[in-house]
Amino acid sequence: MRFLTLALLLLLFASPAQAATGEYHTTAALISPVTAAGRADTVPVAVHVTLEKGWKTYWRTPGEAGLAPVFDWAGSANFKSASVRWPAPHRFTTFDLDNFGYGDDVVFPLDVVPAQPGAPLSLKLKLDLLVCSKICLPETYHLSLDLPVGAAKPSAQEKLYKAALQKIPAKQAGGFKFRTAYLTYDTANANYLVVEAYASSSPAYDADLFVEHGSGIGFGRAHMDYDSAKGTLTFTAPVHDPDTLEKLSGKLATGPLTLTYANGEGGVEGTLPLSPTPADAQPLPALHPAGAIIPETTNLLRIALFAFLGGLILNLMPCVLPVLSLKVLSVVSHGGKDSRLMIARNFSASALGILFSFWVIAGFLVGLKAAGETIGWGIQFQHPAFLTFLIMSLLLFAANMWGFFEIPLPRFIARHIAAKHEHEPTLAGHFLTGAFATLLATPCTAPFLGTAVGFALSRDAAGIFAVFTMIGLGLAAPYLLLAVSPQVFRHMPKPGKWMVTLKKILALALAATALWLVTVLMSVTTTPALDDGWQPFAESAIAPAVQDGKIVIVDVTADWCLTCKANKKFVLEQNDIEEALSGPEIVLLQADWTHRDESVAAYLQKFGRYGIPFNIVYGPGKPEGILLPELLTKKAVLDAIAEAAGE
Repeated sequence: MRFLTLALLLLLFASPAQAATGEYHTTAALISPVTAAGRADTVPVAVHVTLEKGWKTYWRTPGEAGLAPVFDWAGSANFKSASVRWPAPHRFTTFDLDNFGYGDDVVFPLDVVPAQPGAPLSLKLKLDLLVCSKICLPETYHLSLDLPVGAAKPSAQEKLYKAALQKIPAKQAGGFKFRTAYLTYDTANANYLVVEAYASSSPAYDADLFVEHGSGIGFGRAHMDYDSAKGTLTFTAPVHDPDTLEKLSGKLATGPLTLTYANGEGGVEGTLPLSPTPADAQPLPALHPAGAIIPETTNLLRIALFAFLGGLILNLMPCVLPVLSLKVLSVVSHGGKDSRLMIARNFSASALGILFSFWVIAGFLVGLKAAGETIGWGIQFQHPAFLTFLIMSLLLFAANMWGFFEIPLPRFIARHIAAKHEHEPTLAGHFLTGAFATLLATPCTAPFLGTAVGFALSRDAAGIFAVFTMIGLGLAAPYLLLAVSPQVFRHMPKPGKWMVTLKKILALALAATALWLVTVLMSVTTTPALDDGWQPFAESAIAPAVQDGKIVIVDVTADWCLTCKANKKFVLEQNDIEEALSGPEIVLLQADWTHRDESVAAYLQKFGRYGIPFNIVYGPGKPEGILLPELLTKKAVLDAIAEAAGE
C-alpha cells in the first residue's frame, strides 16, 4: 500500500500541471553577505527561497516521496566547487509517508571555492526545485551573482545570512552528543532504530530526529525519552523496511548513519556506525503511534512553571528588591489607611507595568532574532547608550526620593490620574515603577530562569511571548498578591520619622546600583581583565585538554551580571573552592561577555542557553561536560569536578 501511494504521488510530480498554469509558487535569489570576492579560499553565498503559503520544498534527503534541490553551476567563471549547508528540516506526513523539507522561507548558505582566490567571481546557478501543496510542481530558476575584486565587506544581506547560519545544525558538542545506535523490535515484530545521546536539556515539544543512510532506508518519527538524572535522550524510530532484523542489520552495517537532531531553530548533526543489538534486548511495548514525545504537555507546563518561579525569585535579587520595598513603603507611609480599591488599583498598575515591559522585551527579541542578531537575557547591558539611560534614571529616582526635587505631571494628565495624597505616585507612576523593576531585573538571573529563557529563545514568536509572559507574571506576583489582599497593610506600623530614614536608605540602594552601572559602562568601553588564575576562553582548547586527562572548567561572565559576581564572591572565591581549582589537573577558561561577542553567544546556544551566568565542567569522565546551576553552590562545583574526573 505504501508503494502504491508513492506511485500515485509521483504522478502528481509531472510537469504538465506546471505548463498548464504557467505559475511559480516560489521566488529565489542568489545573494552574498559580502560585497566583493576578497582573498579567502572560500566565498560565502546563499540561495534565498520564499514559498507561497501552504507550499513546501525538500531537504537533501526528501523522505519517502519528493526530490531534493539540485544546484547546477555550469557557466560560472573562476568557480571550482560549492558545498551546501542544509538548515534543519521539518517533517511533513502525507498519506502515512514522511517527507522532509521546508515551508514559507528558507535560506541555503553555500561555501563557494574559487579557482583563483582574490580574482572576480561570476556565478551562474541553475536551481531545480520540487514544490508541493495539494499537487507537486517542478520549478527551475536561472540565477546569477557577480562579486568583483576587493575586500569582502558586509553587504545588505549579511543579517539574513547570519540568521540562516543559526538554523544550520551544529556539530555535536558537550551539550549534545550521539552515543550509540542499534536495532531492536517490538511485540508485533516491527523493527526500530534506537539512538542514545547525551543531552544537557530536554527536547523541545516539536523536536525531531532525521536519520539518513546510504541504503536509502526510511525511518519514521522517533519517540523520545529524556532522563534528566542521567542527562540522556533516547530516540526510538520505526524502520520503514519489511526485511528481518538480521537482513536489516546487514544493510545498515554497510556505512554510517547520519543523524540530525532538530530542536528549535537549529539542531545538532553527527554520524554513528550501527552497533550490535544488545544481547539482553527485550521486545518493545507498543509505542505512541505518532512517535512524538509523550509528556509534551507536561514538558510545556514544566517550562511555564520554571518561568513563573524564575520571575518570582527575581523579586529577591538585590537589583529588584529595593523597588518592591519602595512600593510597600508608599502604602505604609499613609499608615495603611488608603482604601482597599486604591491600593488594589495602584499595585495592579505596577503589575501591568511589569507585564507590559516583558511583552516589549519579547517583541524586541523576536525582532532581533528575525534580523539575525544575537539574542539573550541581559545583553542590552553590552550597549553604552542603554547603560547611560539606566544610570540617569536611577540617579533621578534616588534624587527624587531624597527630596531634591519633584516632577509634576502636565495638568491635562493630572486631572485624570491625580493622586489622593501629596506625595503618592499617580497611576502612571505606579505603572512606570513596574516597568522600572523589569529594567533592573534584566542583569540578574535566578534558579529556573535560565532554563525558561533558553527554551523561549529557541522557539518562535509565540513561544517567546508565552514564556516571557509567565516570567512577567512571576515578577508581578507579589504586586498582584498585595493588590487582592491589601488588608495586610492594616497591620503595618504607623508612619513616623523612621519612614524618612528608610526611604533614604532605599534611595541610597538605588544610587549604589547607579554607581555599579557606571563601572559596568566603563568596562564596556575598556578591556576587562580576567580573574586571577583564569585563562582566556577558547572552545578549541577544551577537547585536547580533556584528552590529556585534564579537568576543564568554563566560566562565562560579564561585569553587568550581578548573579555572576555573587557566584564568584560566595562560591568560586571561597578558600576551599579556590584550593580545589588550583590543582595542576585543572584548566580554568573564562569568557567575558561584557562586550558583544558572537563566538560566546554561539557557544552558549549549543547548550540551549541565552543568558549568564554559565558554568560547565569537562573531564575524562564527562567529556561532553556537566552543566552547573545558575546559582552555584560549593557542593555542585566539587561534585562536578569529581564526576568529570571519573571518580
